[in-house]
Amino acid sequence: MVHFQSIDVQTFLRDYWQKKPWVIRQALPDFINPLTADELAGLALEEGIESRMVFETPSIAPFWRLKTGPWVDADFEHLPETHWTLLVQGVDRVVPQVTALLDHFDFIPQWRVDDVMISYAVKHGSVGPHYDHYDVFLYQAEGRRKWSLTTQGCNTDNYLTDVDLRIMAQFEVEEEYILEPGDMLYLPPHVGHHGVSLSDDCMTYSFGFRSYQGQELWDSFGDYLSETTTNTGLYSDPNWADLTATSAIPTDAWLNARHLMQRMLNDEQHMKDWFGRFATRLDQQAEQDLPEPLTDEEAGNRQAFIAALSNSAGLLRDACCRMAYQDDGQHLFVNGCPWDITGVSAALVQQVANHRLLNQGVLLAFLGNDDNQIFLYELWRLQWLQWA
Repeated sequence: MVHFQSIDVQTFLRDYWQKKPWVIRQALPDFINPLTADELAGLALEEGIESRMVFETPSIAPFWRLKTGPWVDADFEHLPETHWTLLVQGVDRVVPQVTALLDHFDFIPQWRVDDVMISYAVKHGSVGPHYDHYDVFLYQAEGRRKWSLTTQGCNTDNYLTDVDLRIMAQFEVEEEYILEPGDMLYLPPHVGHHGVSLSDDCMTYSFGFRSYQGQELWDSFGDYLSETTTNTGLYSDPNWADLTATSAIPTDAWLNARHLMQRMLNDEQHMKDWFGRFATRLDQQAEQDLPEPLTDEEAGNRQAFIAALSNSAGLLRDACCRMAYQDDGQHLFVNGCPWDITGVSAALVQQVANHRLLNQGVLLAFLGNDDNQIFLYELWRLQWLQWA
């Protein structure tokens, strides 16, 4: 877990999470960087991995330039000596050692995780002053970086208009911090930040956590109702006896519409089912990166799987797979869909959803139940669980 130094995790969640920034010195004492700068650049060469470079030219307008990958080796051979940054998204989905780093943040539900982005910057490298709509922990893996923060001007009216990046035009610094290797900065949504590399080997891990816009929730819930529900009620007119104008919309008309919508929002079963799907949905890249299911020939039968499991180290969840449960494991959601767990032990559901690595010794205790076996076998056939 993150080593919070002068406060404990309860204090962090109460006083800082989604409220205000916090610097955590030497946050991950046992951290060993899984990637070199060359290996990160190698990932940026691959199709299907989102990457970009940001170049700053302080004396030449428009001052900031964005280029997107994938790249070829030659792109890295003629880079400027200063003022550029390489950013690679979703590294946790392709590098297991980076995926494992997310376990340090187990005080936040897994279904809130977005991805791990890693940036590499030379001296003076930066992506410009900006703000985000999500929570993020910025871990300084190598090199040094200066962070400037502000709570002012964090709105869409304060963007530069002549660049392909969302860079704040006005940035009034309120706080400044220098992060050394091992330090970490937590930022809630809508806090402006500007990180500038102070060294030629600046590598920063961004552990991002999803944030939900109100419009996003409404759109998703509306889609859910249209796809899964036919009995959503019927709008009823108010009393037209007092109608004096044929085009007027009286107050009771829109109040009746609101009442019908509130009835749907107050349906607990619909809300729980929708939110379980919503919280575990995959983004487009993760959907594409899910592994191919095993063929019938590759999978064999359930008995062969159970025998192999009994002689294995256990199972490991695929990094793109998202799971969450409700009611202490009575209802499970996987990758945006409800999963039938009739007869499956709630304790096994909790183990599978809560732990990326499932040790064989833990799983063996559940294998006396056929439904438990089928549950694990089907997830393995899909390769959402794989051999550890």
